[in-house]
Amino acid sequence: MVVVTASINPVLRFQDFSLRCDKSNPQISFETPWNWVCDSRKRIAIITNNSFLRYQLIASMSGLVSPVTGQIVGNSVIGWPVGGDGGLDRKLRVSHAFSFLSTVYNDCLDQSLVSIDEFWNILSDTGIEPGLVIKELSRDQKDFLGLALSVIFSFDCYLIPKTRFLMSKPAKPLKELLLRQIEGKMLFSTSANVQFQREFCTDGLVLGPLGQILFLGPLADAIQWADQNLEGSNVLESEDDSFEFDLNLSNSDSTDDGMDF
Repeated sequence: MVVVTASINPVLRFQDFSLRCDKSNPQISFETPWNWVCDSRKRIAIITNNSFLRYQLIASMSGLVSPVTGQIVGNSVIGWPVGGDGGLDRKLRVSHAFSFLSTVYNDCLDQSLVSIDEFWNILSDTGIEPGLVIKELSRDQKDFLGLALSVIFSFDCYLIPKTRFLMSKPAKPLKELLLRQIEGKMLFSTSANVQFQREFCTDGLVLGPLGQILFLGPLADAIQWADQNLEGSNVLESEDDSFEFDLNLSNSDSTDDGMDF
């Protein structure tokens, strides 16, 4: 079993990094590969009208899809997409799921700003008890558990593709804990929810349809630049709901089943 270890000074370096940009044509990738470094304390909102590119970026950073060219290197622990189940078998009991992830991400749990007691108390308040089987939980409870498991660990870098549940009233206690955890950490989000962006992100990265870096800077400036220059940049926030954690995001024409985040 691989045990993940957090870094004191985390960075991510994109080296000759390129992704597939067109769902219908695997030959179409970045016009110009990325070569840039992101350090800690940068929480970046990805702004683009290419929804498939948003999918690809999160999947690649999660390690589920290989880039077309290049790589992402660094000394950072990247969490699974916030709100996902961390690849857990849904036949596990809640306590066993937490125990498994705690073993893998032990170092990230040790550095967490959220206590284990807080974690279990918040779950208990929503009727989620340690002995319950994940697949037998209600849909809302599964959403809550997935978000809670994403919040309890202190990752160097957080990935957030969906914010519908995170920004909902039932998730408010977990939202507050996540805001505590991400202080001084890296974050990449492909959510189009402007309220979320303003609360969670510090910077904006505006991308063209072929991965062109059109603007990278403070969030307010990035939003304004996109509104004025990026055709179709006002992506519907409801598109967040279309992100499925088991979506097949392969860079080839493979017909393999999609993978769970």
